[in-house]
Amino acid sequence: MRVLSGPPRYFFLRRARGAHEEVAHWPPDTKSPQPPENLLCVAVRLLPDEGAWRAEPVESEADLRTEVEGAFVLTRETAFGLARETRSDATLALLGVRVMRVDGADYASHLVVRATSGIGMVGRSTPLVIPIGAMILGAYVERGARAEAELDLRLTPPQVASSPVYMSDAAIERSVGRALDQAILSPVARHAITYEILAGRVSLYGRAEFSGIGEEARAALAQTPGVVDVDDHLVYTDLLKDQVEQALAAKGLDNIAVLCEHGLIDLSGVVPDSKTKYKAKDTAAGIPGVRGVIIQDLKVADGASV
Repeated sequence: MRVLSGPPRYFFLRRARGAHEEVAHWPPDTKSPQPPENLLCVAVRLLPDEGAWRAEPVESEADLRTEVEGAFVLTRETAFGLARETRSDATLALLGVRVMRVDGADYASHLVVRATSGIGMVGRSTPLVIPIGAMILGAYVERGARAEAELDLRLTPPQVASSPVYMSDAAIERSVGRALDQAILSPVARHAITYEILAGRVSLYGRAEFSGIGEEARAALAQTPGVVDVDDHLVYTDLLKDQVEQALAAKGLDNIAVLCEHGLIDLSGVVPDSKTKYKAKDTAAGIPGVRGVIIQDLKVADGASV
């Protein structure tokens, strides 16, 4: 199964030229602060590919005449029901598709929808971001010479209502800073963490002394309006010691003692020769987040060449 971990963006769907747009301020501004750029489309083709949905934007009505075998065509006319076991008559209309860039192609990760009817959702027009994994094929419907798919979402009304709200990255950014300030009470620890926002994804960068700081940050961001997912790139000082020990053990150097303080690694013990000593230093230095390696207490065995 293909793992979706690339940079995200949105394919925003628009109505056909001249058609009335019933959703205020939609489609939104397609500008993105960094690549890959969001796109404005009339449709999105979904093609199965290694357990994922490869997404191809259709940017003009003329391109819709070209049929692609095996593809689902999603447009602003696409509607979703909730799976029958949820016992709900809710319906949701499609507004866009969130995709991730992997190996030069786009793969769908989420659907942007709005509730149009259903118990507890009547009148709700706020765009919501739903994982593509919730989409299931309900049935095929014959319409003349063509067959169309009926699509459902395997979700309950409360699950739909609790999904992330679509917001622009600029709007999300205002809330993310406050959420991190409230979650990380130490000014020193907070100052060491920076973040970027792209298509609803918050990427954390910097250094934290303890992994618990990252847990608190991720929990706070999960409750922040507009945040779809969090990508944690923080370097945790309390985990560096274990990572260095594992890297040394993988090279048969598990007899070396490791201490870690503020990102500095101190190696000690006895090694058979100077080649092994510097091999250990290079191995430790190669771990992301290591600021330096001290080998003053890593001794070469008596009688060995130094």
